[in-house]
Amino acid sequence: MKIGMISLGCPKNLVDSEVMLGLAQREGHQLTREAADAEVLIVNTCAFIDKAKQESIDAILEMAEHKKNGACRQLIVTGCMAERYRDELQAEIPEIDVVLGTGEVPDIVNALAGAGPDSRGPAYVNLLRADGTAVGMASRRTPVGRASRSTPGDLPTYIYDADTPRMLATPRHYAYVKIAEGCDYRCAFCIIPKLRGDYRSRSIESIVAEARNLAARGVRELLLISQDTSFYGIDRGERGGLARLLRELNRVDGLEWIRMLYH
Repeated sequence: MKIGMISLGCPKNLVDSEVMLGLAQREGHQLTREAADAEVLIVNTCAFIDKAKQESIDAILEMAEHKKNGACRQLIVTGCMAERYRDELQAEIPEIDVVLGTGEVPDIVNALAGAGPDSRGPAYVNLLRADGTAVGMASRRTPVGRASRSTPGDLPTYIYDADTPRMLATPRHYAYVKIAEGCDYRCAFCIIPKLRGDYRSRSIESIVAEARNLAARGVRELLLISQDTSFYGIDRGERGGLARLLRELNRVDGLEWIRMLYH
């Protein structure tokens, strides 16, 4: 099946897009840059500020047109807007078939499995959680992400690891590496904790393993990203974790630059 994707927002969202594309590719799906040729279109949305939300809505509506005039059989909306407005999106834009929030990135595999040749009409898919346990049967109009949550409204907890497939969307010489996800601060002006969950750091071992894999693929520059990079490791009781991580990454053969964003 041919998959097309539009990724909006920040580099952290781009990493999620790369993971979804990697998972799709591992399942044997083809990727295309031409929206008109795609049988499944994915819009990975942003919802941080009003302009970003409007850009996301415009992109969804543009891709929805391909269900009328193109090869598209399924429209999937993911990311921050999907996390925040999943019910509203499906109510207002009925062309959307599946909604996956930020904590449901691995569920893209199940969503794509339901995009068969008859997916334009009424049909049902067998929903599975990321761990393989069954959720049950649901209409393709049912947001798969909601079905995979234990309780609606739970904060996202997902974060990828070194073994998770990624298809890099950046130029070959550099890549973003998400060293943590979420935020523990509850600032009145910021929606990030509700969109991304509590702060959770990846282990140094996982990040270094990913860095070695990327270096072997030709990456020479790593850009370390998270909601608050300087907070890295503190949630795990590791004071000075960022300094230790940098020392370990400095030992990875092939890397020439390490940059840190989002302090």
